Amino acid sequence: MKRHTPLCFLLLATLLLCSCSSYVDISNSQSHFQNTNYSQAFLDLEQQAPSLLKAQGPIILNYDLGMLARLNKSYKDSNNYLSESERLIREAYTQSITANVASFIVNDNTKAYSGEDYEDIYINVFKALNYLHQGEAESALVELNRSIEKQAFLRQKYEKQVEQVASYREKQGLGSVEGQSYATSFSTSALANYLSAIVAEGMGEENTRYYAMNQVRHAFASQPALYPFPLPSSAAEDPQNVENGLGRLHVVGFTGQAPVKEERIESIYVSYANRAKIAYPVLVGRPSQVQAIEVSVNGSRVQRLERIESIKDIAVDTFRAKSELAKLKAITRAMAKAIGIAAYDAAAMEDNQVTAAEELLGWIFRIARDVSESADIRSTHFLPSEAWIGYIDLSPGTYTVEISFLNASNRILHQEVLPNQVVRADAVNLTETFCPY
Repeated sequence: MKRHTPLCFLLLATLLLCSCSSYVDISNSQSHFQNTNYSQAFLDLEQQAPSLLKAQGPIILNYDLGMLARLNKSYKDSNNYLSESERLIREAYTQSITANVASFIVNDNTKAYSGEDYEDIYINVFKALNYLHQGEAESALVELNRSIEKQAFLRQKYEKQVEQVASYREKQGLGSVEGQSYATSFSTSALANYLSAIVAEGMGEENTRYYAMNQVRHAFASQPALYPFPLPSSAAEDPQNVENGLGRLHVVGFTGQAPVKEERIESIYVSYANRAKIAYPVLVGRPSQVQAIEVSVNGSRVQRLERIESIKDIAVDTFRAKSELAKLKAITRAMAKAIGIAAYDAAAMEDNQVTAAEELLGWIFRIARDVSESADIRSTHFLPSEAWIGYIDLSPGTYTVEISFLNASNRILHQEVLPNQVVRADAVNLTETFCPY
C-alpha cells in the first residue's frame, strides 16, 4: 500500500479542491435598488467592487454596474460597463470551445464566471436603449441586430457543449451517462425585434421596420409557452401610421427582477453500495407584483402599456439547457471520482489486511467526494423580469409623462414622473421607465 500513498494523497487533494465561495453581501445595494434609490445603489455597489470582483468576477461586476448606471440615466457610462461585460463573455466562450478537462473533475465554481445566454442576449438590448437615449439610432440598431444574431446561435452553442461532455466521457472510458437533454424553446425575442422596428421607422427604413414587426408576430405565434399573453396592439398587422405633423412617443417599461439561481442536490447510483452526491443550478423565477402600467401626459390619462416579453420566462427556458448540461457534467465527475476511489480501495486490499488508518482514509475520500460538489449559483443581480410597450402620438413639443405601476387590485405600487420629454416629428422618440416590484 505504501507505494500507492502519493497517488492516494493526490486523489485526496483533487477531491478537496474546494469550491471557492462566490457569496458576497450586496444587500445594502439591493435594498436601495428595491426602494428605487438607484444612485445610492450604484455607489454602494461601486464601494463593494473589490469584493464582488474577487467573489463573482468581472462579468458580473461590470454587468451590475452597467444596469444600475442606466437607471441613473448615465447612459454612456452604462454602455462602457456593459460593453466590457459583453467582451468578457465573448472571450470566455471562445476559450470554452476547447474543452477544459479540469472543469469536469472539479465543480464549476473553480472556473471564472462566463455569463449566461440570457444575460448575453439582453446586454445588447439595454445597450441599444442607452444609445437611443443618446440620440444614436444607428448604433442602437447595430446592438439590436447583435442580440438577434445571438438568439439564432443558441441551439448550435448548446449542441457544442453537449459534444464536449460526450467527448470527455469517451476519452476517460466512462461510457454513457444517463441524463436529460433540453433544447431551448426560445429563438426569437419580440422585444428586440419591436425595438428594431421602431428604430427603423424613425430612420425611414420601411423594409427593415416591416421585417422586424413580422418577427414580433412570429415570436408570439411560434413560442406560445414563452408568450402566453396577447400580442400588443402596437404590433398588430397594420399598425396605425403617424399623422402628418405629429410625433410618436414610444414608451418602454420594465418591471420586477429576473430569476435567481438555486442549488439542487441529488443522490445518484454510481456502483453497488456506492451512491454519490451531485449538485447543479436551476433558475427560479420571481413574479412581479405589477399587473398594469398607466401612462399620463401633462396630467391627462392616455393609455395602458401592454406586455411584450417575459424576460423571466426566457431566462428560465434558455438556462434549462445549461442546467441539464451542468447536471450531466456533475454525474460525469461523480463517476470519475468513483473510479479513483475504487482504485484506492483495490490498492488498500492488495495487502489482504486493511489497517484502521487506511479504512479511515477511504471514508475521507468518500466524504471529500461529496463536499467537493456544489452548484455554481453566480449570476447578475439587476435584470428586470417583464417588458412592456406602448406609444402616444403627440404634437411636437416638450411634455411631462407620468407612469403609474398598478397591482392586481389596481392599487398604485409606484409612480415615476418623467419631465422634459421632447417629441419631434420624423424622429425616434422614446422614454423608458422601471419599477423593481
